[in-house]
Amino acid sequence: MPEYKYRGMLRNGKIVRGIMVAKNRHSLLKSLKDSRIQPIEVKAMREKLISESKKKVDHSKLQKIQRDLEKQRISDIKKKAELKAKQSTASKLGIDITFDMPKPRDILVMTNSLYVLKKAKFNNVTALESLYNSTKNKRLKETIENILIGVEGGAAIHEMMAQYPKIFPPLYINFIKVGENSGSLDMALLNARDFMESEMNLKKQIKGILLPKVLMFIGIWIAMIAALLYGAPLIQDVYDMFGVEKELPAATMWALNFSKALIKYWYVVVLLITAIYGVFKAYLSTSIGRYEWDKIKIKTPIIGTLNLNIITSKFFKAMLLNLRNGQRIQESLESAKAVTTNYYFLSLIETGKNQLQAGGSWIEPFEADNAFPVMAIEMLKIGMQSDLVEMMDKVEEYIRQEIDESIQKTIKVLPEVTYVFVGKPIRTMTS
Repeated sequence: MPEYKYRGMLRNGKIVRGIMVAKNRHSLLKSLKDSRIQPIEVKAMREKLISESKKKVDHSKLQKIQRDLEKQRISDIKKKAELKAKQSTASKLGIDITFDMPKPRDILVMTNSLYVLKKAKFNNVTALESLYNSTKNKRLKETIENILIGVEGGAAIHEMMAQYPKIFPPLYINFIKVGENSGSLDMALLNARDFMESEMNLKKQIKGILLPKVLMFIGIWIAMIAALLYGAPLIQDVYDMFGVEKELPAATMWALNFSKALIKYWYVVVLLITAIYGVFKAYLSTSIGRYEWDKIKIKTPIIGTLNLNIITSKFFKAMLLNLRNGQRIQESLESAKAVTTNYYFLSLIETGKNQLQAGGSWIEPFEADNAFPVMAIEMLKIGMQSDLVEMMDKVEEYIRQEIDESIQKTIKVLPEVTYVFVGKPIRTMTS
């Protein structure tokens, strides 16, 4: 086996050098990583120099390096054990905790940096090394390091990214895959960056709309219960003080008694909610339950329409990207399945694929289910007879407009919903 001369860095920042036997460069890099050594420089040694270098090896230095590595390994084992104990405690409570998980903003910065490096004609290894050195988030830095090792071993970037689905979204990986296969990774990174920016802006917009309304809804209910528990008895005392022979409305008294019962028997309420939640989770763990729940999520008026439009927008973005890079419709449909985990929408995609294989239209299942707006369906039908890529680009733009309209409808409807659930009960109880 060939021998390699390496220079690397330990976790504590110390630089080490040595000689190691390995099948190839990839195996060597993997062995160094397993030994907690970050490779800095690796060179294959000539056969003539191997015997001489063995004579010059300072065994005391090697023993010192091995001791340092062993200390580092023990320290890492302790840290992992502590982390595992925390995570196991959280998992018993049903909580999924991931420490130092990169945020979308971190991925966006990473994507933009990688785009700039590729635009400057850096090769993949050099670009990833630069990215590794400039990344601050520990989890993302470690992920980039693993991607770098895989790429140095001959793997594609998208293949390595696919091993981290919690960090890189499926559509993002699809962008990178198409870019690598077509030899235009810089343009793929630009598209991925724009996609992430639009996703972040959309989430920020939706949170900015929904969060205040939800908090207002909860706050009004809390205020209403407080008014019932403390305000209603005060009003009755005022009636009694002035000798007014009048009682509070029956609806108010019922709501007051009900609120007192909830406080008195709070543990029953908690047990009941826990039981309902457990049954619901068990139902969702079945394929039928997940399918039906996902169907409700996109069939519910207003919110469901918004959710469906967001999924549809991602679907068309993936289809458009794949079609532009020469994939057939069937292949594009298969790739587009990665944009969502909604079982109901995935079933429509699968049905469309089957229809296409049987010689039918892939659009038909979506049309029959009203999954796409009528205008979008008509545009797609025209595109199938002319230029599907150009027409799908227009459809994707149309869907974005539909998302904006859905958001505006949500803004208008939420106050009315708040009034229905809070305003009317208050009027009834005070009348």
